[in-house]
Amino acid sequence: MGSQTSDLILAIKSQLKAKGITYKELARDLSMSEANVKRMFAQQKFNLDRLELICERLHLDLIELAQLAQQNKTKISELTLQQEKELLSDKKLLLTASLCLSGWNYDEMLQRYDFNQIELIGYLTKLDKIKFIELLPFNQIRKKVSSRFAWQPGGPIQNFFAKHIQKEFFQSAFSKKNEKVVFISGMLSDDSNLKIQQLMEELALEYRALLRQDKGLDLDDKKGTSLVVGLRDWELSVFSQLRKG
Repeated sequence: MGSQTSDLILAIKSQLKAKGITYKELARDLSMSEANVKRMFAQQKFNLDRLELICERLHLDLIELAQLAQQNKTKISELTLQQEKELLSDKKLLLTASLCLSGWNYDEMLQRYDFNQIELIGYLTKLDKIKFIELLPFNQIRKKVSSRFAWQPGGPIQNFFAKHIQKEFFQSAFSKKNEKVVFISGMLSDDSNLKIQQLMEELALEYRALLRQDKGLDLDDKKGTSLVVGLRDWELSVFSQLRKG
């Protein structure tokens, strides 16, 4: 998949989100199942006819879509290591950045977390200076990171989250009604492994779609919820030690 096509698909996702169009609604317009639409996005396989139909649904032509894709490329997809270190040096600043990534607004941050108004505006101003967000009049927040934004691989923030995931996330019996853990181990070919990865991408798309769907709900009707899905070539050490040779 070429980078230009990937940019177009990212622009489509952004416009679907902006216009509040769900995958279910798009599937109906394309005469496809919702599962196949999610798979199409996950695998980034679009033919020209479907691309044109999607543009019609978004009230755009292909030229306008290409322009939006180009605009998205100007947004940052990662921070520098120094910028990540600065976020990590102040946990409230890191929290503010994480909330901005998740689409929280100014009032919600004040309501849920231990900020005062001047303090929070200060943090948002710092994020504005590094072009992580744009702080608009009346404390409106516009994300300036691209759809492909990610923390630096192996960088300070990724390591910080990984440490807390290992230390805290799995300290649970996963027995409550809103908890679930699945562990499956076996032998897979590279092709089968790739199929599982594609299904993981579809799950991530569905999770993000539900985040957008629930964004308008009152904070009291939502709970901070984390999803961790991992796949790797791995075997329990107590088993691998019993291998021959």
